[in-house]
Amino acid sequence: MNKQTKISLGLLLGTFLVLCIATLFLPSQIPFHFDFEGKAGWYGSKYFILLFTPVPYLIYRQFSRKRK
Repeated sequence: MNKQTKISLGLLLGTFLVLCIATLFLPSQIPFHFDFEGKAGWYGSKYFILLFTPVPYLIYRQFSRKRK
């Protein structure tokens, strides 16, 4: 495992840890979508944000890999 991989995995785990701690302080339902008037249109569980934690990492990993 090279240095870049270790750093990116450390950032992923750090982000996940911060989100786990922040989840403890969030209300059970949080708004995810707002319309043009600023009204919340879609609510979701506070645990929903944990589902998408690896998405930015996976996008970064996909575009930063060296082509063979």
